Amino acid sequence: KIVKKRGNMATRGARLGEELLSFWKSLVFLLTPVIFSPLPIYYASTPSYKIAACAYSIIIMAVYWTTEVLPLAVTALLPIVLFPMLGIQSSKDTCINYLKDNNFLFLGGLLVAVAMQKWNLHKRIALRTILVVGVEPRWLMLGMMSVSAFLSMWISNAATAAMMVPIAQATLSELLNENGPKEREEDRDLRKVPPPDEKTVLLSSGTSKNGERKELGLQHIEMDRSSNDEDDAHLLEDQVLPSAEQAHKMAKGVLLCICYSANIGGIATLTGTVPNVLAAETVEIMFPKSPGIDFAKWFSFGFPTMVITLVLAWVWLQWLFLDGSCISGCTSQGGCRGSCQTGQNDAAYKAVKRQYDDLGPFSFAEMVVLGHFVLLVLLWFFRDMKFIHLENGQAAGWTYFFVRGYVTDSTAVILISTVLFFWPSRPPNFLCCRSKEDTHQPEPAPPILDWPTVQALFPWEVILLLGGGFAIADGVQVSGLSDWLGQSFRVLDGFPPAAIVLIITIIIAFLTEFSSNTSTAAIFLPVLGTLAEGICVHPYYLIIPATIACSFAFMLPVATPPNAIVFSYGRINVVDMAKCGLVLNLACIVVLNVAINTYGVPLYHLHQFPTWATCGGVITNTTTSN
Repeated sequence: KIVKKRGNMATRGARLGEELLSFWKSLVFLLTPVIFSPLPIYYASTPSYKIAACAYSIIIMAVYWTTEVLPLAVTALLPIVLFPMLGIQSSKDTCINYLKDNNFLFLGGLLVAVAMQKWNLHKRIALRTILVVGVEPRWLMLGMMSVSAFLSMWISNAATAAMMVPIAQATLSELLNENGPKEREEDRDLRKVPPPDEKTVLLSSGTSKNGERKELGLQHIEMDRSSNDEDDAHLLEDQVLPSAEQAHKMAKGVLLCICYSANIGGIATLTGTVPNVLAAETVEIMFPKSPGIDFAKWFSFGFPTMVITLVLAWVWLQWLFLDGSCISGCTSQGGCRGSCQTGQNDAAYKAVKRQYDDLGPFSFAEMVVLGHFVLLVLLWFFRDMKFIHLENGQAAGWTYFFVRGYVTDSTAVILISTVLFFWPSRPPNFLCCRSKEDTHQPEPAPPILDWPTVQALFPWEVILLLGGGFAIADGVQVSGLSDWLGQSFRVLDGFPPAAIVLIITIIIAFLTEFSSNTSTAAIFLPVLGTLAEGICVHPYYLIIPATIACSFAFMLPVATPPNAIVFSYGRINVVDMAKCGLVLNLACIVVLNVAINTYGVPLYHLHQFPTWATCGGVITNTTTSN
């Protein structure tokens, strides 16, 4: 009886443990503030109370962001509750961080991206690029990567992957159809996206990685098979067939190249992913005397770094999935059979051409969006050309005609996005603009952008995530936590700065595999700003590579939205992604560290400590350094 009683108790205990485990999110949500509550309680009556209270708030947000017990955007709102209640900062001062200049820079960039998506300009660019480079696997891979990276510079990486993967699937279906009816049927099944479950609920970004999370209905990403596919069957009869193993590897490589390049592309521009904007605002908050990081200054370092890592990823994916001999080209007829022979993919080319033809001719609306997009980029680049110094102290750019310092990158992007809400999507058809063949009644055309479209496509949670990151940076500053960290980090004074950067980028790159890149950046960047002052190195030397490392998440499906989208199609397993992503992670970290220690030095004047920062707790000067 005793044995039986003990067995029943063990069974009940196991059942109770399973039930509690099923409510783990509730337990984390409730217990985290309790477990860490001794921190502010212990320092309650000391001068260090604000420092302890700010650290307590950041720890709670870090746990919630990492475990996702709350939506990421909701966790980003916690400073509005915690900072006033703990006496760190008033609610009024905290809320200001949620609508700062860089919030509107990102908001305006997303509005232009919504316009591109509404009129399918991004899809036309993608298909046109693939038609130019061709569908030979190695060049198809390069084309996919180039266009994914380019689009990810301006629109969210989730939207980029969601558009590019179906295009790749349609092309791959023609390549894999060469193995016969059975392969055709299997490929058709693989193109059907499984319904979302716990493993395929995606992060959104805009980012990101863009690192913010948003549920994506994957069933809407599916690419329907064209009714004309049967017309291409005769093109396959005389083609050289890849083996089943080669075909499977090729498909993996092409799909992985999309998610990797979508992640890499965001590092090129200031608005490419949320951590980049967080870095710019963190610098403004922590170092108000600094010249700041604008679009052109970020692009001058981010773009070449992006190009190098993209080429490196292309070479690595070729080596892994298309055999090493394909890297140097098809040197023999049988050397890369089925992988990179020319003239064998006529059906695949026609499949892409059909999709491009389905878009119709280049529309007036697309021309308008493209024209405004080009104008926006020019306005960003030529707003303030800091390398030209005028005697009167004015900005050497189009802002010369305005009060210096009043016009920022957000001014330009809000101007362009506002015009898109007014600009007609069709040529005018009244008075002298009316053609003789037009018999329709004159009427105003709908604008390029309208509010219902923005409501449907705009990732609003990104603005809250940015605000949460800005609030943390501001709280670290006003609470005195930054000063305390700066003094504590002086123990690292003897370490080589290059070694510190290497360690930081490795930690962040692997940490962001398990957590949102936005939350990772929001927590680490203020700490790194104070670390830079503590060891007397240029703050950009730590902040910029750490920010870019947040985008190096290539190993796990849950790391970024593009990874999750590609994984959901069923061709790739976790081992494939982890094996390929680990090497790519390490290679990109090496490239990043080489970049910041070579051309990053003259670009950001990293060889000297700036006069606008504090070295080891002593203010060196209050003059702004360019």
